Amino acid sequence: MKRILLAGCLICIFSGFTGAIYAQSAPKSKSGEQEVDANSLSDAILQVDAKRNLKAAQLYFARKAYIGALERCEETIAVYQKFNKFDEMLYLAGMSSLRLARNEGKQPPKLAPDKYLVLARQYLTQLVDEHPKSSFRKRAEEELRGIGDLKAQADAKQ
Repeated sequence: MKRILLAGCLICIFSGFTGAIYAQSAPKSKSGEQEVDANSLSDAILQVDAKRNLKAAQLYFARKAYIGALERCEETIAVYQKFNKFDEMLYLAGMSSLRLARNEGKQPPKLAPDKYLVLARQYLTQLVDEHPKSSFRKRAEEELRGIGDLKAQADAKQ
């Protein structure tokens, strides 16, 4: 019994050793193909994650949980700018920031209103500048004009 177990272990070790030698002697083009596959795999994972974050952000936004919506959007904005619905992410982030600046929603704001106003302007401006064919562009431009009015009102109060 011990001999059979020892022989099995030796066979496993030997086959693993020859497999390692074969893998090292593989042509370089194979490893290049594997890197491309790894990159496309990571893009696929990021795409799935971005879609999940978008759905969550939409849900949070609909429930007036603007901090949750903003956090989900910022997570994707920071990591995956190639997302095919990146314009919608920017719009939701901008609108969530704007609502928080107006002290709307069910969650208390974590930052001062003027900080959220800066974030709203940043996200909506990025949307207008980088996505001119977006269906969210006109709404973003309207909100940016409104942000100018809000900024003027805030300055008048001080």
